[in-house]
Amino acid sequence: MKVAYLGPEGTFTEQAAKSFIGSLDKKGLSLSPLASIEDVFHAVETGSALYGVVPVENSIEGAVNTTVDTLIFDSDLFIEKQLDLPITQNLMVGKNNTDCKITKIISHPQALAQSRKFINKHYPDAVIEATGSTSEAAKIAANYTSKNKETIAAIGPKSSAELYDLKIIHEGIQENKSNTTQFILLTKKDTSMPKVGCSTLIVFSTEDKPGELYKILDIFAIWDLNMTKIMSRPTKNRRGEYVFFIELSGYDDASDVADALTMVKRKTSFFKNLGSYQMINNL
Repeated sequence: MKVAYLGPEGTFTEQAAKSFIGSLDKKGLSLSPLASIEDVFHAVETGSALYGVVPVENSIEGAVNTTVDTLIFDSDLFIEKQLDLPITQNLMVGKNNTDCKITKIISHPQALAQSRKFINKHYPDAVIEATGSTSEAAKIAANYTSKNKETIAAIGPKSSAELYDLKIIHEGIQENKSNTTQFILLTKKDTSMPKVGCSTLIVFSTEDKPGELYKILDIFAIWDLNMTKIMSRPTKNRRGEYVFFIELSGYDDASDVADALTMVKRKTSFFKNLGSYQMINNL
């Protein structure tokens, strides 16, 4: 069976997908890169893929809104596992261009932003150009023929350098050395039952009245549950209406979580349990 992931090959999402496969007690799984996050969701929903892998949050850039909104509004999928993957950016050139002057640097906008200080310090005169992915940038750099001893460099993961046979000339050029991205493993299987040693992710909205959100958060305090993530997203129905996205982690009694969520469900106008899942630490 296939594991669909946000492609193309040679990206951090592919690295995450390989880590997920390694953590699963299943044989015969193969990777299938797709063009968009929505395509990954669709592949799992229709059964053309058994699992899907998409990014959900970066420690610097914040939430991946397409993933979050699709989970909340447009999908009935659940989360089976979550992975924190370190994001290490590298500057790379074609192996025939290692002695050329770098006059242009290309990559995905996030990779460029994460490497801005390094670029400004070492290549202040280089032209900066965004591409659709770090892998696309690596492919362009690999196929570039040097002109007048000038060349193009790409920024991306080591997997891109390996895939396109590039030479890494600077490693770890990202500004924040603790930069990580969270990825989730999507499944059609209902994983909503709380389990000890896992985290649980819920989404809900409340009536537009003073103190309504406080009443919900107080339930978690009563049950002594730790909220490790809380964010809001607009409902897209009317200005000022929001849903709240909360992750509960570190609980010792799954029945307490189930009881607390039953109370939350009764007191909310919209409620969705996105799953209880194992956290994989790849740091």
